[in-house]
Formats: sequence, C-alpha cells, structure tokens
Amino acid sequence: MNGLTGLQADSVPYLLQERARRYPRHTAYVFPEWDQRYTWRKVWQEVLPLAQGLVERGIRKGDKIAFLMTGRMELIVAMYAAACVGAVLVPINAYSKKDELAGYLKEAEASMLIIGVDGHRQHYPSMLRQLVDENGPEAEWLTSAIYVVGGSAGDRQGFRPYSELPASRPPSDQLIQALRNVTGQDPLVLLFTSGTLGVPKAVLRTTASFFVPAKDEDKPKSWFGAAADALGARVMQAFKMLNLLPLYHMGGFGTILTNLKAIKVPTVMLSRFHPIEALSLIESERCKIVVGTPYMMQRMVSSPERSGYDLTSLLGAAFTSAAVTPAILEQVTGGLRLQFFTVSYGSSEAGAVANGTCIRKEHLRGVLIPLLFRLFERTNLLGGLIEYGQFMKESSSLAGKVESSVEIRVVDPVTGEELPAGGQGEICIRGHRVMRYTNADAERPVFTEDGWYRSGDLGWLNEKRELTIAGRIHRIISRGGEKISPTEIEAVIMQHGDVEDAFVIGVPDGMYGEEICACVVPRRGSGLTAERLKADLAPSLSAFKLPRDFLFLPQLPLSPTGKISVAEMRKLALQQFGDLRRHA
Repeated sequence: MNGLTGLQADSVPYLLQERARRYPRHTAYVFPEWDQRYTWRKVWQEVLPLAQGLVERGIRKGDKIAFLMTGRMELIVAMYAAACVGAVLVPINAYSKKDELAGYLKEAEASMLIIGVDGHRQHYPSMLRQLVDENGPEAEWLTSAIYVVGGSAGDRQGFRPYSELPASRPPSDQLIQALRNVTGQDPLVLLFTSGTLGVPKAVLRTTASFFVPAKDEDKPKSWFGAAADALGARVMQAFKMLNLLPLYHMGGFGTILTNLKAIKVPTVMLSRFHPIEALSLIESERCKIVVGTPYMMQRMVSSPERSGYDLTSLLGAAFTSAAVTPAILEQVTGGLRLQFFTVSYGSSEAGAVANGTCIRKEHLRGVLIPLLFRLFERTNLLGGLIEYGQFMKESSSLAGKVESSVEIRVVDPVTGEELPAGGQGEICIRGHRVMRYTNADAERPVFTEDGWYRSGDLGWLNEKRELTIAGRIHRIISRGGEKISPTEIEAVIMQHGDVEDAFVIGVPDGMYGEEICACVVPRRGSGLTAERLKADLAPSLSAFKLPRDFLFLPQLPLSPTGKISVAEMRKLALQQFGDLRRHA
C-alpha cells in the first residue's frame, strides 16, 4: 500500500512509510546469520499485513505486546507492526530464566507474546509451557495469545506459529484508522532497566522521547539542500553500521528507532553478541561503523583471533550504555586504528543526555575523509567535536556535550545542594526525554517533586556543558569509614604494563565493613601474581586504598546488556576469598 494520507508526523507508521517512499531500494537491516537483507520497501511491505493481523486479533491502541527472542528481522518487523497500531512494545531480556520471565510478564500484563524458538541455551516455548502449566488460566498476567517464530510443531509446544499472524487481505478501514490515530506522544515501549541496584524497573517511553526535532525541520528545503540530502543518503548506503546491542536494551532499541529518522546507514546485526562473530561481520560486510558498549568492543580488540580478520573497512566506533575510560579508548581506538569515535551518556530513564565525537587525526586515511565527516554530521551520527587530549587527561570518563534540549545539574548526594561547575556530585537530569518508572520505588525515590531524575551517577559539568562520569554512587566502597572511589584505583591498575583490564569492587568484611577487591585480567603470558601487582601498586596508592584481594580472570564477565556484571564478580570474589577468610 502506497501513499497513505493522514498519518501523524513523527509517528512510527508515518516515518516507516516515508522511508519506504523516499528510499525504497536502500538497505535498511541485515542479519547475515539468517540471510536476511531488507530494504525499506520490504520492511513496509511486511509490516502492513502483520499490522492488519494484529488488528484482526483484537490488538488496540495501548495494548501491550511482549517479545522474547534473539535478534532477527521478524523481531524488528513485529515491533514496527505493533507500534503502527499503537500497541506498547515490551522487549524482554533474551537471557531471562523462567522466574525472571514471569516477573517481566506480571509487570507488563501483555495482551500478546511473540517469541523465538530458542536462544542463549534456552528453549523459550518450553519455558512458556511450564509457566502456563504451573499457573493455569487464572493467571491474568499470562496471555493465551502466544506466537512462535520458526521451528516445527513440536518446537512450538502447542503455541501458534508466527506465520499465522500476517493477514492476506488488503489493509482494512479499521487498520487505516488505527495507523492515523498513532502519534509521536503515545507510549511506545516499556523498557526494563539493567537492574544494577536490584530488580529491574520498567520505564514507559514515548516515540518523541527518542527524537530531538531539528531547528529547521519544518522549513522547506531548497533544491540544493534536497539534492544534498539525496546524494548523502546514497553515499551513506556504503557506510554499513554494525549494531552489537540487543533490541531489549535501551541503546539497541534506540538505534533501531532513530534509524527511522536520523540515521540513513544500513544496520547490520547479530542474533547475539559474540566477539569473533562481530569481527567476522566487519570483514564480510565491510562495515564502516560499529556500535556497542565499551566492553563489547574491548572484547573484540583483545581477542587472540583478531589478527586473522581484515578490519581495514572500519572507520569509527560509537560507544554507548556505559562510561568509557581513557584506557579502554586507547586500547580500542588504537588497536583498530579508528579514524573517529563517539561517546554518549544516557539511560532507560533519561534517554540520551550527552554525546561527543573525537577525530583521531593521526589515523586519518584518504582524501575524501573530510567530506565523509560532513555527511555524518548531516545524519546526526556525530555529536559535538572534542579533542582527543581532553578524553585522555582525566582518569574518569568524558561523556560528551550535554544536548541543548536537556537540563542538567550536579548536586551534593547527601544535601541535594547544587554544586558549581567542576564540582563532583550526583548527576540530575530533567527534560522531555526523562520518563518515570511504571511503579514508583518508595524505598529509593529517584524523581524530585519538580521533575529532576536523580541518576545515581557521580560526575561533574564544566563551563562548556561537557559532562564527565566518575562512577556510580552505589559502587563507592566504604572501608572503615573511608569513602573510596573504585575508578581511582582502576586507573592506577590500568597503568601497569601487565594488566589488560581491571575492575574494582567492594566485598563484605567483618572488621572494616567492606574491603577492596581488584578483579584483574592480566596480559597473556605475563605471569602476573597478586604479590607482584600489590607491590607495584603500593607507591601509587595510599595504604587504605590498596586492594587486599586480587581476583585474576581471563576476561571480565558481562551482563546480557554488554555491561560489566558487578554481581557476577562479587559472586566469584566471595567464592574464592570468602572461604579463605573464614578458614584463615
């Protein structure tokens, strides 16, 4: 169906139709693992029949549809179709165990559930069948409308196949009206936080909260401006972007959604992150940009197999979802010879807050690079330019320049008093992108009465509105009354020549309350020992900041969202050192 009129600007159906109308043959998404390559026309052609099928099955504006599967085109098409009829998307962590899944579904109360067959060593239909059998029809939170993508009848465990959902009839008047009723201000997605402070919380975000309207967006473009946009869009087809983030993650979902408006590059994806598969895709797809968490990229760079892949196509990287230390920046951008990188800061609650771009002039290759950077700027892929030296001069992580539409202040974590520029405290955010939890946390209120979101992140803001992240409040170690910043110790450890990576945590201690444990990834073949490392660190750290315990790991464990798993490291530390302390 072409030329549907009356769609609300900046709604998902409007943006999808515009992409299909203006760039029908341009590649939108690629999942090489499934041999799926979709143009914008193909995306729109599959979204409409599925949206019709959802309407025929009673899905209405405001209903919730939950999704549980690893990455593939059916997930993107189904999410777009649900958004087109005004349903609220609920992407669920694909690593979820049965009890965790039950918790998500109780929170969501979804009217429909679309799942894959398996992923991450789990068989999703079997997990759902167990929940159905254990809870019975009286469990109102567990929908009976469950559809499975792929697999045989036996794999589906009695649930309906996804192939039944798309309708064969043309779009009905009911569907057309549903498409027209969707606005950018409607609730779009229920995202669950990473749960670093406990049980993940649900945040309801609108479509508009992902976008910042350009100042001249409503002004008609001159013929030159229109021609430049068309040429830029054609050139950008050569700049494939490898997105490593899962679609249940704020950064991953945001990348897909902003692809409807700002980003015009083809997006290549994995079903799940694996460093070797990521390296292979950069080579085979000739990707120019990679998007992921700092530790995903670090995992790629430090892989022993990295030298076996041709990565010369790669121009830049976008770090998302976690603070990027200078040590990681140097390791990743130097190891991959990147010509530019971008950093960003945001969260499920606050959306995108700050971003910045650094051009590594010493790595620039080719005479067309300046032109390409101008094209990147027109697509909003690059944030404010920041010199490389600024990233390297602090042990903490520069997060970029605060966006003009965002209000931000830094306050004393105890008194709430606003601090002057350069003062370190808790980062508070206010703006149209800030969204509240669906269920308020009475034990730890994070929203003030006048709308400020207390992020729990420590940092400071300078006169140029450049934001630096110093760490998380809950990571501060309290040892015998002394408040110790783990990032300060990590910065010293990372200067050691035999250390590949390091992360410092606090572990329970009967005498001091907490003791310092350094989780360290030694360089391959270094033969590093705890005694030697402790002796080498002693001249640079005060005695009370010197780690008592050193936990050597082959790599730092990551959470399903690609961030360092503090919980897993604490578990490993307690397993190794807890018994030693009890039997000392």
